Amino acid sequence: MLGVLLLTLSVTTPVELVDVATLDSRFVFDIRYATADNFVGKAVYTEARCLVRPEVGKMLLTAQKVLDAQPGGRRLMFKDCYRPHTAQHALWDAVKGTPKARYVANPHTRTGSIHSYGAAVDLTLAEADGTEVDMGTAYDHLGKLAEPRHEKRYLAAGKLTKKQVKNRRQLRKAMRKAGFLIIRNEWWHFNAAPAKKVRKSYPRLDVPFSSVSTKAVP
Repeated sequence: MLGVLLLTLSVTTPVELVDVATLDSRFVFDIRYATADNFVGKAVYTEARCLVRPEVGKMLLTAQKVLDAQPGGRRLMFKDCYRPHTAQHALWDAVKGTPKARYVANPHTRTGSIHSYGAAVDLTLAEADGTEVDMGTAYDHLGKLAEPRHEKRYLAAGKLTKKQVKNRRQLRKAMRKAGFLIIRNEWWHFNAAPAKKVRKSYPRLDVPFSSVSTKAVP
């Protein structure tokens, strides 16, 4: 059973998130925005936590099962999950007015980031021993080499290897089979549903990670 963590925005508005670390012990975590190792160059999160909606958590388990059916024992490695709306402002402020702004959702728009609804994840693959798989660029590489739509061109030009593209496709296949949607700009980003559906299903959140217990509620 999924351990559901309850956050309270108000007395009458309970919000459910699940701690992904409680779902499968094989999951690997490298939450970059809790460190200085990200495109901002400083920590944006106060805690290295990976939280998503319960329905999204079930989808992630399905994606792992797809990987389990393949040889090699690869696992999902999470880079980012639920992102407080305030944190999205911090990311936007770091890129607004620059060419990199196209890679960051504007928090002032109607939707903002799907991460802030608990309905998006940034992730990659890890080998059975936890070693991160080579995807051709680092996570959060804000450039065309990280864009799925340009992979064939960069493969032909020798800027991506066949193995790197194969690794990306393996990740996409597992996530798509679980119901996730890709975006054109980032090989690591997956939405659990179209933005319009996400807005109708969930409120945008700005609750801190410290509001969530580190222990799953049975």
